[in-house]
Amino acid sequence: MEKLTDIKREKGKVGFVDKSVWITLLILLVLPFLISKPLATEILIYGLFALAFNLLLGHTGVLSFGHAAYFGVGAYAGGMALRYFHVSVWTSLVVAMVVTALVAAGIGALAIKKKGVYFAMISLAFAQMFYFMALSPFRKWTGGEDGLKFIPILKLEFPFPVDLTSALPLYYFTFFVVGLAIIALWRILDSPFGRVLKAIRENEVRTRATGYNVNRAKFLSLVISGSFSGLAGALFTIYLGYGSLMTLFWMTSGSILMMTLLGGMHTFIGPVVGVGVFMYLQNTISVYTDRWQLFVGALFVALVLFFPDGLVGTIKMKYRERKSRA
Repeated sequence: MEKLTDIKREKGKVGFVDKSVWITLLILLVLPFLISKPLATEILIYGLFALAFNLLLGHTGVLSFGHAAYFGVGAYAGGMALRYFHVSVWTSLVVAMVVTALVAAGIGALAIKKKGVYFAMISLAFAQMFYFMALSPFRKWTGGEDGLKFIPILKLEFPFPVDLTSALPLYYFTFFVVGLAIIALWRILDSPFGRVLKAIRENEVRTRATGYNVNRAKFLSLVISGSFSGLAGALFTIYLGYGSLMTLFWMTSGSILMMTLLGGMHTFIGPVVGVGVFMYLQNTISVYTDRWQLFVGALFVALVLFFPDGLVGTIKMKYRERKSRA
C-alpha cells in the first residue's frame, strides 16, 4: 500500500505557500485603509483563531465545541504576564502559547481517544469549567465579570519602539504576528505530518492500518491548534487593553465554528474569509438595528445553502469543474 507521506502535493502552489495565502496576506496588508482599523484588527485576530480551530476540525476531522478554552486561557495568560510580571509584549505572546499548549495537552491526554460528539462535549465541559473558574474562584487574579484590568500601557521596545495604543501601529503589529502564524500553520499542513492529519480525516481506520499512531497525531494536532488559539487570545487582550471574560464563554466557540463553516473548513484560507464576511456583516448591520443577529443568521443560512462547502470551498469546486470542461 502506498505510504501516506508519498501523497502528491495539491496543484496550484507557488514556492512554499499556496497562492491564496499570499493573496489573502496582500488584502490584509491594505485592509485598514478599506474598513475601520479596529474591525480590521479583530478580523486578523479571529482569522488566526479560526485557522487554529480548523486545523483540528477541517484538517484532522475532530470537532471541538470548547475551543474558547484555549482562546480565553491565552488571553488571560498573556494579560497576567503583562500585568503581574511586567514582561515584554513578545514574552507575553510566548507565555500564552506555552500555557495553552499545556492546557490542550492536559485535555488531550484525557479525551483525545474519544470520538465524535463525545470529544466535542468533553471539550465544551472543560471550556465551561475554565469560564466559571475565571468568573469566581480565581476572580482575585482574573477580575471576575469585570475582566483582567489595569494592564500597563503597551508598547514595543524591540526591534524598535512602537506605541501599541495607536490603531494603525497596533494593526500592523498584529498583522506581522498573524502573518507569521499563517505561514507556520501552512507549513505544518503541507508537511508529511499535515498529510497524515488529512488522511485521518478521510479514513481513520485505513490510516491506522498503515501503521501510523492516529491518537498521537490527533493529540499533536490538538496541542498545536490550542497553542495558536492561545496566541490569538493574547493578541485579543493586547488589542482590547484588558482580558475579557467573554473569551472563555461558550458562544465564542459557537461563533468561531460558524465563521469556519462559512468560509470553508476543507480549505486552508477559507476560515479567514469566513471571519471577514461574518464580522463585516455583523458590524454593518448592527449600525442599523439592534436585532443584527436575526439578519446575520438568515444570511448565514442562505450562504450555507448556496455555498455548501463554504465560500472558498464552493468557489474552488466550481472553478475546477469549469476548468475541467474547458
